Amino acid sequence: MANKSKKTNVAKRDVFKWTERMDDAFIDALVYQQKLGNRVDNVFTTAAYDNMLKELREKIGMPFQKDHLKNRLKSLKNNFKECFDLFSGVSGFAWSPETKMFSGKPEAWKAFVKAKPEAKKWMTTQIAHYDKLVLLFAKERTKSNGDNNAKQKAGQLATSGSGRYFDGNDKQNEVTLHLDLEDLNEINDGTSQLATPVEANSQSDSQAHSESATSLKGKKRMAPRVDMFEREFKNIREAIKDVADAIREGNIIVERGRPHVYTEQEVFAELVKIGVERHLRYKAYTFLIANAGRVRAFFGCPAGERKEFLLQMMYSPEES
Repeated sequence: MANKSKKTNVAKRDVFKWTERMDDAFIDALVYQQKLGNRVDNVFTTAAYDNMLKELREKIGMPFQKDHLKNRLKSLKNNFKECFDLFSGVSGFAWSPETKMFSGKPEAWKAFVKAKPEAKKWMTTQIAHYDKLVLLFAKERTKSNGDNNAKQKAGQLATSGSGRYFDGNDKQNEVTLHLDLEDLNEINDGTSQLATPVEANSQSDSQAHSESATSLKGKKRMAPRVDMFEREFKNIREAIKDVADAIREGNIIVERGRPHVYTEQEVFAELVKIGVERHLRYKAYTFLIANAGRVRAFFGCPAGERKEFLLQMMYSPEES
């Protein structure tokens, strides 16, 4: 009998449905508890969960349990992770709090989806409260991605024979010091040629002491030059970074100076938002995107009057 009761409780937890109102309250509670310091090493404390349970039960009026909050937190984090990893560092896209979607120009979407097919679903999929989820999870994701990239680079350096590593995304910002046998011999001015493994094996034991002494002198002479190269490469990296920052800032200024061009996704999302009936929605969508001037006029109206203005445009004698 006890086992049956336990299974019933598990089933009830599994079918616990989260609404938009519940998510609104829960995410706000998460942000607030984090501000209070009730999150240590990216883990919310017991006190945080107790406070959130009390708050949500009072606001929503439902019997929330700790497992409900933990499971929903995991779902929110996974959803954010997918979005953040896709769009982080990618130019040409922005999340809109009005549509709750990522928006971008058609040509940007086309190139992005071609490079990353998994991004296609986000052309029409909403992710609410992305700005607040950034406050909660972005730092954790950035660190995780950084650790993974570092491990990947370390692994490739360890397995590569040349010691070079170039990432496709940061070739201009990544400068790696590479010294092979020929480079070291040139640094030593030819006075201390480094033997290859075959030559080393062929030399007699009587020469070991002499070579050791010569090698030690060569290393002493080489050290200042290696330091000089490292300083020069550091200066090059900093100069490249300054140029990249200047280009990025220039692009931002140019983008701000251009009038916003609404995408088809933004138009359709706005029709849904203002409550255009389904049987009229597709007709209204086709009507608007056929003329860029109509789109600008539509979004130029106050949000509360857009639906009435749209119907007037569609059915006025001037447009018929």
